[in-house]
Amino acid sequence: MYQTVIFDLDGTLLDTIRDLAEAGNHVCREYGWPEHSTDAYKAMVGHGMQNLISRFSPPEAQEEAQRAETLRRFNAYYALHSADHTRPFPGVPELLGRLRADGLQMAVYSNKSHEFTADLMDRFFPGVFALAQGKKPGIPVKPDPAGLYGILRALRADPARTLFVGDSATDVRTGHNAGLPVCAVTWGYRPRQSLEAAGPDALAETVPELENVIRRNVYPGAAPGA
Repeated sequence: MYQTVIFDLDGTLLDTIRDLAEAGNHVCREYGWPEHSTDAYKAMVGHGMQNLISRFSPPEAQEEAQRAETLRRFNAYYALHSADHTRPFPGVPELLGRLRADGLQMAVYSNKSHEFTADLMDRFFPGVFALAQGKKPGIPVKPDPAGLYGILRALRADPARTLFVGDSATDVRTGHNAGLPVCAVTWGYRPRQSLEAAGPDALAETVPELENVIRRNVYPGAAPGA
């Protein structure tokens, strides 16, 4: 069994997409911009808030000062509504409880702003994770591995006994850039084909499959459950 598991947040632990979409569309309505479907937001998220607001904003709203104001308005709305519809994916809380009971060290690493990451962890998973880190100033977003390196140091975790779990090709690249094995989960916001193309070390379609990966130490080249 791995000693440490580091999880992505959006699309991996929590289904946050409706609240993110509603926050983005709230800003769009304020400015009179075209709104986007929830499915469209699934392709926009995962690269940090700066990239998210750039993607839902029209071409004429990409100037730096406008982007800063767009982000301010987005954050102000999302801070009040980040948990309106957000919920853990089915089976995730129970999995985390079993892993914690078995002594695994667990952490969260997200491109979501740190204050929102911390708030959602306190709401949905209080006391579960040894560390939960979102985007902080001076630390580049995923797939840069700097944030993962910092978490590994803080936890004194052995990279060879640490698994990174996420729902996107960006997560796969992030883990591999940090020298970690990665399990990609298919219940998030990216199509299975994009995950397979990224080359994860394991692929889990269900929470029981993810638990099997964690407990059986699936390393590069092994099939899930091997």
